[in-house]
Amino acid sequence: MSTGQMEAAESLLNSAIAADSHSASARFLLGFCLYLQNEFEQARAALALADQNDARVNLYLALSEEALGHTDAAVTLYRRALQRDSRNTETHVAYARLLRKLGQSEQAEIWIDTALKIAPSAREILYVKGQCLFDRGEYANAAGFGERALATEGPAPSEREVRFLLARAWLKAGNPVRAAKHRAIFESLPMPLVR
Repeated sequence: MSTGQMEAAESLLNSAIAADSHSASARFLLGFCLYLQNEFEQARAALALADQNDARVNLYLALSEEALGHTDAAVTLYRRALQRDSRNTETHVAYARLLRKLGQSEQAEIWIDTALKIAPSAREILYVKGQCLFDRGEYANAAGFGERALATEGPAPSEREVRFLLARAWLKAGNPVRAAKHRAIFESLPMPLVR
C-alpha cells in the first residue's frame, strides 16, 4: 500500500484472510486498503468483519460511512473511536471536520482544542483550528493558526488549502496586502488531482 500497489495489496490481504479468517490485523488492513481506493461500500463490509473494539476499525468505518453520506452512523462511529482511543488526533480531526460540515463549529472546535493539547504542532490540527476560528469571525486568530500550519511540516493539508484559508482570513482581518500575497501563491500552485 505504501508504494501505491493497491490491487496487489488487496490480493495479498484476501489471501491472508483466507489462510486465517480470524486475523484482526488483516481484516483491518483490507478495509483500510479498500477505503484508500475509494471503495467505501466494500471497505465498510470488510471493516464490519474486523475487531469492533479496535479504534482504528471504528475510525475507518466512520470515514466510510461519512463518504457514503450516512452522517448519523459516522457520528456514532467517530464517538466510539474516540471512546476507545481518546488520544488519536486523526479521529479528532475527522470528527471535527464532519461537525463543521453539519454547522456545529463550536462542537468541532472543542474536539480540535483537545487534539491541540495532544499534538500542539500538528499541521492538520492547526489548520482546522484556523478554520474554526474563521467560522466564528476571529479572522486575525484564524490567520495566525494558518501561518503556524503553513510553517509546519506535514502531508495534509496541502499548501494550497492553507494558502486559501490565509488569503480569506487576512482579507477579513483587514490586511489586504497579506491576503493578496497568499492569494497569488494559492493561484500559482497546481490544482490537486481528484480520483
